[in-house]
Amino acid sequence: MMLRIGCWITALVACCLLPFICCAAETEGQKDVIFLQPGRMVSYAYDEWSISRPGLVVYCYPGQEQTLLNAFCTVSIRMHCDHDNYNQYLGSAPAEVKKHYKAEQSLFSFNVFASRKRRQVELEPFNQSCLGVVSSGKYEIEVLLNRFDLWRVGLLVLGVLLFFIALPMSQNPLFYYTGGILIGLTSFALALVYMFSKLMPYRPLMLGVMVGGWTLGFYGMQMMYENLRLIFVLYQHYVFWYLAIVGSISFFVCYRLGPPKDHRSKRVIQWTLQLIALTMVFFSSYQRTLATGFVLVVIAVYYHATPLALLRWIRNRFRSRYPSRRRLLTVEEFEEQGRIETDRALKDLREYCRSPECKQWTTMMRLRNPVRFASFVEGSPHVMDEECIEYDTVHSSLSNDDDESEDLQGSSEGEEN
Repeated sequence: MMLRIGCWITALVACCLLPFICCAAETEGQKDVIFLQPGRMVSYAYDEWSISRPGLVVYCYPGQEQTLLNAFCTVSIRMHCDHDNYNQYLGSAPAEVKKHYKAEQSLFSFNVFASRKRRQVELEPFNQSCLGVVSSGKYEIEVLLNRFDLWRVGLLVLGVLLFFIALPMSQNPLFYYTGGILIGLTSFALALVYMFSKLMPYRPLMLGVMVGGWTLGFYGMQMMYENLRLIFVLYQHYVFWYLAIVGSISFFVCYRLGPPKDHRSKRVIQWTLQLIALTMVFFSSYQRTLATGFVLVVIAVYYHATPLALLRWIRNRFRSRYPSRRRLLTVEEFEEQGRIETDRALKDLREYCRSPECKQWTTMMRLRNPVRFASFVEGSPHVMDEECIEYDTVHSSLSNDDDESEDLQGSSEGEEN
């Protein structure tokens, strides 16, 4: 009897506490995903006396509407804390962030990029972006909205400028040496890996070392870029000697090879610079449609591909493929064009004979009548009056002979009929 009464009391207490438990669970679930707004500060404090591990809290920015006024808008999340006891996970939705978090918690997961720690994370301003944080300490989250990012505008201007000066830069020896030194400084790690591969006896082992080494090397370069100022302050002597030695070696190699002289090599350098410039223009704005329009406008302006020029090119292509029937010249038009072209050719010949390029004395020694050549250069007619009369006489006699032969031929045909 007492056991039955105890069971009834337990069931009654559970029914009374069930709504509170469900409400607490729902509130806890809502706290796992927090939607942020610009200018709002969100604080988090982990209970150090709690026996459970710190959970994942997802902070999402819903995004905003795309307009021309916010073409260079940027949004970032800044994390205010005085410790490094936290991990971050990026994603486009809370489910994706939780998926990355669970994948890292798996026993067989290995990802060196999963737990990057940054105090400020840049998000997509026009799409939903989420940042998951797991921390065992206190921190504050703040959304920073910059409606006109000058860095993005500078990236656009620099990309356009680089695209238009790519041709003279590809032919400039100073750019060749500067680019060669920069490539030598950044590719020194590749030379070390290649030299290390010569010491390995087995190729499969070296392949694993190269894959793993490049993964860790890339991660190290990212960490070095994020802490570049600290490295220059603490290890400035090592940085100075690295730049001096590797830069000198790169300069001597470039000096030994010399700048490229082949036209195609210069073209390849120009196209590479223009491709880098178009990439800079494309990534200057998060509005991909507008950025693509910027790229097309830059290409059109560079190649003078205006709508008028495009229509002219289509018309020329159509006419070359389907040429119209040419109209034959009349006798009067033929004689008029012959007179115009003859006068133009004689004028060009006189100008050439008066120029220093023409060796007048050598030319006069080869002529039969140098006096006539000199008078022609001074402006006299190239044909004398006697020659004109003789030409007209011969031409008229030939015309009369042709007329008589036509008359005879017509009469003979009439007699036959």
